[in-house]
Amino acid sequence: MKNVILIGDSIRLGYQGYVQELLGPNVKVYGPQENCRYSKFVLWGMFSWMGEFGYPKVDALHFNAGIWDLHRCTADGEIFTEIGEYAENMRRLGIQMQSYTKNVIFANSIPGNSALDDSFSTFNPLINTDPGYMQVHLTVGKDEWNSDIARYNAAAEAEMAKLGIQVNDLYSLVIADPEKYISGDGVHPTDECYRMLAKQVAEKIEAML
Repeated sequence: MKNVILIGDSIRLGYQGYVQELLGPNVKVYGPQENCRYSKFVLWGMFSWMGEFGYPKVDALHFNAGIWDLHRCTADGEIFTEIGEYAENMRRLGIQMQSYTKNVIFANSIPGNSALDDSFSTFNPLINTDPGYMQVHLTVGKDEWNSDIARYNAAAEAEMAKLGIQVNDLYSLVIADPEKYISGDGVHPTDECYRMLAKQVAEKIEAML
């Protein structure tokens, strides 16, 4: 029995079951039941999650972190994790993942679609610009969002290259047709897309086992 760990946000949660199906009964896939959120959360969370998994011998580990780092969830409307901090978090995450296994894969973040151009209507219940009320700016328009995604992917990939960690380019799969592959909320994949992502994730993992 081979042991594989999947770490990541809601995108990972969406494809994890399909990855288990594709890898078959001789591979056990571990993954946190919770959304792994942003990069610094993952860095701390590995301590807890590995304990929950029972500290298995890890044959391959596939992880992602980035989309939550790009959300604008504070009153100043700034990106949550500044790109320099993100790069440093990813460097540390790469080292952390390599402490469990030499077979580490980093999945970059996927783009959004045109639904983000009307994102404030999507998240309207959370937004109030009056003083004294919570202000949440989760996303921006598609072009700015995808530009940020590309910048942060490049920063993470540069850190992975220094560590010799393979990159699973999920971004390129989805950017080919984001209107088809991303759902109406602008950021989460359709079921077809989850299956497509799972196939590439499983193939990358199988090549390491």
